[in-house]
Amino acid sequence: MTVSVELTNHADPLICRQCRGLCCQAHAGLWLVPERFLRLFRLPRPASPSELQSQLPAQVVLKDLDGVAVPAPSEDQNGCVFLTATGCTLPERYRPGQCLLLQPVLETLIDGEIKCELKPEGSTARARQNWSNFWAVGRP
Repeated sequence: MTVSVELTNHADPLICRQCRGLCCQAHAGLWLVPERFLRLFRLPRPASPSELQSQLPAQVVLKDLDGVAVPAPSEDQNGCVFLTATGCTLPERYRPGQCLLLQPVLETLIDGEIKCELKPEGSTARARQNWSNFWAVGRP
C-alpha cells in the first residue's frame, strides 16, 4: 500500500530565494507518491520500470534506490536541471514531493551548509517503500 503525504509547500520563499537552491544543488528531489506522479504527467500505469522509462518527460529520470526505480528530475553540474539562478522553473504543483516537503532553515543561510529539514513522510526510505509497493502490484 502506498503511503500518501500532504504535499503542501511549507517553504519560506524569502529564505529559499536567498539560499539560491543549496538543497537543489545537492541533489534533485524524488516524486514520493506513484499515483500523483502518473496523474501530474498524464501517464498510464506502467507494467514495469522500463515501460515507465520510455514514457518519461525528457528532464525526468528513474533513480535506482537499492533496486527500486523512483522518478526524479535529471541532474547536471549544478544539481537539479530545473534549478536556475532565479529558482525552480518547475511549476510548484509538478514538483517532487521531497521538494514540497522540504523545510528551509535559517542556519542554512548563515552557515552556507544545507541544514534544511525534510519531514519523515518525505524521506528517501518512504519514496523507496511507496514505489516498491507500486511495482509489486500485479506481480505473482
